Amino acid sequence: MLLSPDLHAHLRMTPIDNSALAAQAEVIDLLIPDIQPLATRFPIVITDDGGLGLKALITPSDTDNLFAEHMPLAWRHYPLLLTSLLRADHPLKTSTPGVREITPAVAIDTDAPHFQLDKGFRLFENDEATPFLQDRIARMQVDAEHEQRTLALLELLRRAEVLEPTHVHHLGQKIACYLVNDKALSTNLDKAATDSDSIGQAVSLALAIADSQKGLKVERSTD
Repeated sequence: MLLSPDLHAHLRMTPIDNSALAAQAEVIDLLIPDIQPLATRFPIVITDDGGLGLKALITPSDTDNLFAEHMPLAWRHYPLLLTSLLRADHPLKTSTPGVREITPAVAIDTDAPHFQLDKGFRLFENDEATPFLQDRIARMQVDAEHEQRTLALLELLRRAEVLEPTHVHHLGQKIACYLVNDKALSTNLDKAATDSDSIGQAVSLALAIADSQKGLKVERSTD
């Protein structure tokens, strides 16, 4: 649901290490800053669920810190999330009629373990966001800028026609996605890009993704 001083002034949030929670997911969202530290650890694919996105395919573990020293940005602020970073049909984007909501809109997962101890930082005081919440929102807004850059580079790769539709198998799931044809990068990106900085960043992104995809069980599209 969306964060509201009317509904959530009583909550106290205990910050915890989200890496153990993220390690139980089978697929997690990534942004540009996640690629270099994680591309050597997980296969990364590009999906299109109403918009292009980066996904890491995870084999869940409760015995190993899968992410080493890098927490994926999508999990860094959980259980609080800017709604701009969530797909339109995400269940946490549910609005409650008749209550006030903060700006920018923030989704909250009240079932998260961060709220189970009834200890920690309050999110509201006198109907205003506390310094703790203000700091969280400011850091989430920085990550929203990373999301815009991620989308722009993925759209550039699509325009350059280096994304090949396929399906990959992962832990019993058949996932529709794109693989990167790194052999077509140099020629196609020069035609599709409007500035050299975008070309350099897109090449780095595409090569890291392509390298991570080696060894995936793939069904090539026949369309």
